[in-house]
Amino acid sequence: MPTKKTSVSRKRTAIEEEILRIAADKFGRQGYQATTLDEIAADAGISRAAFYLYFPSKEELLRRMYSQVIATSQAAVEQIVAEDLPVPEKLRRIIRHQVRYMATNVPLSQVFFSEIFNLRPELGQWVRRANRAFGEVIENVVKEGVQKGVLMPVHPKRFTYALIGMCNWMHRWYRPGGEWTPDTVAEEFIRILESGYLSQKVENNHAPCVQEVQVLRREVEELKSMVVNLARADQSGRTVASKKRPRLSSRARPAALPA
Repeated sequence: MPTKKTSVSRKRTAIEEEILRIAADKFGRQGYQATTLDEIAADAGISRAAFYLYFPSKEELLRRMYSQVIATSQAAVEQIVAEDLPVPEKLRRIIRHQVRYMATNVPLSQVFFSEIFNLRPELGQWVRRANRAFGEVIENVVKEGVQKGVLMPVHPKRFTYALIGMCNWMHRWYRPGGEWTPDTVAEEFIRILESGYLSQKVENNHAPCVQEVQVLRREVEELKSMVVNLARADQSGRTVASKKRPRLSSRARPAALPA
């Protein structure tokens, strides 16, 4: 049975979440600078004085929003990566999570990306570090896939930027409630990344060229390796031969022929 203290804590948490939801909606629609605490408090059904019982400032609201987005996304992706799954399935699940999170938290996502350059220096640095750490988790999955040969030899960082960009840009165009459900969008993103955007019936003149270049690159690397190994073997052979060659002493040297 919940205690009175537990009930009070739950009620406080619920009010804080509602204030955050209202603030995110207003920040997303009219901007952080243009939104006043009076507007947020009025929509939350509390006075401005009561607002300060939950948050010390408008800036703290913004900080909490960034903290929430970062913590939720990082935890979800790390959990997916830790599972014993093939690399392609890990990437699929990462895409599905990102798309669903963006689709169900549009105002929060809008704030996260629109206000990032207006943050105080220390908060901005923390957010950028967190974003880099998030990207590195995905990049390591891509590296693993390339090394194992289950992914094309893509550049891991560029591919990661492309994957994250597809998902994160949804905050600019996605609107809940239409035919474009999060699952529909996620599966289309996955299909594009895995199969490309051309129909199999369309002749892809570029694909053979790419494959030929990749083959040539592999052959060049193999030739480089062979040349290096041959050079090392030749140098080693010369060194051994030099050590084995007998040296003639002055006594053993043949006498000079008379003129």
